[in-house]
Amino acid sequence: MRVLVVKLTSMGDVLHVMPALSDLKQHHPNIVVDWMVEESFAEIPQWHPLVDRTIEVATRRWRRFKWAYAKEFFASVRHLRSQRYDVVIDAQGLMKSAVFSRFAKLNKGGKRIGFSADSMKESPAAKFYNTPVQVGRQQHAVERVRQLFAGGFGYPLPNAKPDYGLSASKQSSRDLPAICLLHGTTWATKHLPENIWRELAQLIQDDGYKVILCWGNEREKQRADTIAQGLSHAQVLPKSNLTELKQQLSKASGAIAVDTGLGHLAAAMGLPCISIYGSTDADLTGALGDNQQWLQSTYPCSPCLLKECPKLTQQVTQPPCYQEITASQIWQRLYEQIA
Repeated sequence: MRVLVVKLTSMGDVLHVMPALSDLKQHHPNIVVDWMVEESFAEIPQWHPLVDRTIEVATRRWRRFKWAYAKEFFASVRHLRSQRYDVVIDAQGLMKSAVFSRFAKLNKGGKRIGFSADSMKESPAAKFYNTPVQVGRQQHAVERVRQLFAGGFGYPLPNAKPDYGLSASKQSSRDLPAICLLHGTTWATKHLPENIWRELAQLIQDDGYKVILCWGNEREKQRADTIAQGLSHAQVLPKSNLTELKQQLSKASGAIAVDTGLGHLAAAMGLPCISIYGSTDADLTGALGDNQQWLQSTYPCSPCLLKECPKLTQQVTQPPCYQEITASQIWQRLYEQIA
């Protein structure tokens, strides 16, 4: 059986599919999987042993029409349609992913699986599937995808904990143990204030650990430099691809993250990690895996699920949901795991 998985974005969402693939392999060991994914995250599917090939799309660029982009689009569609599938499963549940899933060729009697209309935000997408699966919305994203696969492929939902098909390697005793600070994220309301990151970095160094900081854009590079400033055992990494960052995490003793894709990668690898949630809901999208702990703000309006904080003023320059979370509290939680 050959299967196409459609999960385009984002990094955390792409990682959330991997336990479902591990479940699928248990029930169909000879299955072959292709994966349609946004080009920015095309490295991730190849980390799972079940995936044969990736079909890259660039929806974020293709929205801005240019002739060169049109040629890219048609080339991607040709690449997709060069293979027929027994099953196409849309694990994204958006109109754009449903439309892209329809471009794939099915073998006779093949299935297009996706969430039922009442199981997703963009309910019209369900019309693109011939096998809709009802999945409860108020549960963690990893479990939603596992239920989608189980229902679509007709096997019992496993009781086992999620298996991402990844693992973290042990830290070499010859190296100074390192803690990765995963500070980069998209929404303004997900950002932990810089002063807390600075305090954290100092506490980590004072307890004999090296601080590792990565970045993905110029704003994140500036923040990383600010956090590392004046610390003798802090290292700002050069700009790295996802596989290189995965290798860095595999060498670390632990990590501290906001709601970010790299936090989900740490969880997938079983790396001890504390993740901080203010505007988002850890119960629905928290980093899920071995050795993971969440710090969810208890501020009255948290989680608000808003990208911009309505409480900011000239006097209040940081989302107030992080005021109650201290650097010492965060570090103590992680230190208890790894010391």
